[in-house]
Amino acid sequence: MALDPLGHMRIAVSDFEKSREFYGAFFAQMGFKQVSEKGWVTPEGLGIWIIQAAHPDHRYVFEAPGLHHLCLKAQSRGEVDRMHRFLVEHHMPIVAAPQAYPQYTPDYYAVFFSDPDGIELEVAYY
Repeated sequence: MALDPLGHMRIAVSDFEKSREFYGAFFAQMGFKQVSEKGWVTPEGLGIWIIQAAHPDHRYVFEAPGLHHLCLKAQSRGEVDRMHRFLVEHHMPIVAAPQAYPQYTPDYYAVFFSDPDGIELEVAYY
């Protein structure tokens, strides 16, 4: 198994408990291992941690300086569709339903959605 070269990332959230519930459910569906109250690891070794924001009144703004969005890779188009169904069933805000994005690669297929702070996330197969 190849290790992910990124290592890890931390996401500051405005409401830790609400975000822990959101990310815990989402990451479990993606097959990530929970390693602590605040952290999950992908099968390839990328760690994703959440922390309580020091300034919880600050709001994420799409395309402002900072994180644009976080993309997590799927193993198939079917996995993208499965994740979309999970997101809808759990009332997670969908930004764009699963669709092809041939302008990126011929096989690019993705769903976009938001976390409780409005941070845009993506599950994509390509």
